[in-house]
Amino acid sequence: MMTPSEAVAQLRENSIDVQSAISEVDPLSLGECALFEGEDELCAVIQSELTQAQIHFLLFRRAQLDNDADAAQEALTACVTSSRERGERDHTLEARARMEWGLLRFALGESEQAGVDLKWAMERLNALEEGSTSHGLAMLNMAAWHESVGEPIMALAIHSQISRHGPHLVETIALSRLRAAHLTLDIGDLQSSLRHSWVSFQGLRDTEMAELVREAALLWLDVALNEVSDEAPSMQERVETAKPRNPGDGDDARSNPADISQILEWLVANWDGDASGELRPDIAVMIEAEQAIGQSAFQERVSQLEELSAKDVVELLTDRD
Repeated sequence: MMTPSEAVAQLRENSIDVQSAISEVDPLSLGECALFEGEDELCAVIQSELTQAQIHFLLFRRAQLDNDADAAQEALTACVTSSRERGERDHTLEARARMEWGLLRFALGESEQAGVDLKWAMERLNALEEGSTSHGLAMLNMAAWHESVGEPIMALAIHSQISRHGPHLVETIALSRLRAAHLTLDIGDLQSSLRHSWVSFQGLRDTEMAELVREAALLWLDVALNEVSDEAPSMQERVETAKPRNPGDGDDARSNPADISQILEWLVANWDGDASGELRPDIAVMIEAEQAIGQSAFQERVSQLEELSAKDVVELLTDRD
């Protein structure tokens, strides 16, 4: 099966026709992709293959791109109405529209009603297509809403429902674990933050979301450097044997040098060589990690940069000397 982006590319090259593309890709997803890629003529052709509810949803996407809140609200209202009509009943599209309506309401300052819409969409998508992209996105949005209203424990409760064993997509699981890593770090649960950021890094590194992979890696490294020990269990072991902890169990946030080396290797390999700025905590933590495991190649590379002004980095390199 083709992805929407692949189908649009082939349509652009005239290597397939619209009917062939629709046989491979959901027509609404195809229309959204064509719209996002600026293929207006193609989008118009695809629109003729959509239901009335789907057309309204596509018009909502266009209003989003135009930053037109009034038109977006009007299109979403029409989409929900059409999706409920006899003969065109579309439960999944109604749920997607309610989710987008919740996000729009939140942006307009209607936080309480936004939460109602987001919860409705999440529960409906769970019943209709558990583990789908839309269901995963609805759960991430619901967790983000709880964060926004100062309910981090409720946000963590939502994230805990996204099992790393499925049925959710790897990307959904990884994004969920990244937010969970930040939340558990904020409440002082270093052991959980280590585990969540590790799972996030492993899940994201094979995607095209390089900045998020970097975020997960740096977060893990920052927490891991609190205590480095050859006796610490590997992260793989921690992940495989993780279970709920009881009060008084303690917070074992030790990290194994081998895991530090693995994370550091990825970060160094994907560093763009830029060290500009007065403070560079990302580079500083990489240097600290290298020092913690007795390596020096990255430090040597950074020290040879002609223009190095980051005070935190310079201080670490000076202390080394």
